[in-house]
Amino acid sequence: MAKKVDHRETVKVVTSNSLITATGPNKLGLQARKLLYVAISQCRQTEHEFYGFELTAIEFAELMGVSTDAVYKEADRVTNELMSGFVRIQTKKDNYRKYSLFSYCDYSKGVLSFKLNPDMTGFLLDLKRDFSQPLLEDFLHMKSEMSMAIWHYMQKQMHSKKPRIGSAIEFTCDLQTIREITGTTDTFNRISDFKRYVWDKAIREIKDNCGVNVEYTAIKKGRKIVAFECTAKSSMDTHISPEIKAKVAEGKRRIAAEQQKRGMTPTLTPEPEELPLTEPQHQHHRPLTQMEKEQYSQQTKNAEQLDIFSFLDRQ
Repeated sequence: MAKKVDHRETVKVVTSNSLITATGPNKLGLQARKLLYVAISQCRQTEHEFYGFELTAIEFAELMGVSTDAVYKEADRVTNELMSGFVRIQTKKDNYRKYSLFSYCDYSKGVLSFKLNPDMTGFLLDLKRDFSQPLLEDFLHMKSEMSMAIWHYMQKQMHSKKPRIGSAIEFTCDLQTIREITGTTDTFNRISDFKRYVWDKAIREIKDNCGVNVEYTAIKKGRKIVAFECTAKSSMDTHISPEIKAKVAEGKRRIAAEQQKRGMTPTLTPEPEELPLTEPQHQHHRPLTQMEKEQYSQQTKNAEQLDIFSFLDRQ
């Protein structure tokens, strides 16, 4: 019996890194790639085989971003793509192996069932090294399959991490690899067109959907761009006023002094720009990601130490 799909915001898309840079999925459209990621996200690392999973028509519509009236037609189109889809793994310099993506897709009485090809377990189950695990939630609201592929590749380069507020992650993206995973090796030949319609578009979507702002500089070999040197920072908009920054700076000093007076080990508190006193709203008004919620929760706990010490002083 097929299992229900778990699409909570904490669910991750865990894959071998070789699958991220493989070709084949670059031929999938937006909804087909999303459903592929939904299927992959259901794999559990403690398991040794794939199971069938099912989505109701309403769940399919929500996850794929389509109208409930168009579910049957869209499900038929998307599953056609996935059943004819494949992944091509480069095993050696002149050797490769191709795998079908799914063993079956079935639509019956308003329920879509599917199962990944069992020959692909080595790329998705019991992974010990060389794997990435971005959040499924990061991909589901994207509007371009190329942006999905680029963020997946970036997460590989970032070791599945996201920058915390006030910190940065530096990494490099190889241009040829990006072209291969986005299916643009023979299109957008002018780098200005590629940046406009593929690269910069992906960076905007990543900022809007993943809470990460990516800045980059081109790496050239001669006159040709061969890679991008990237710096990722959190794009959470905390709207902190100068007055609040001053208050938090004073709070840092008070916390350190109080901890020392009470025989406590001083703890490093966030910088002012890291410490919102009211829950932040993302500039595009999307819900905060799970990681952003965790960051905010930790920051709030630190801020509450001010009130705790004030309370102790009154006792």
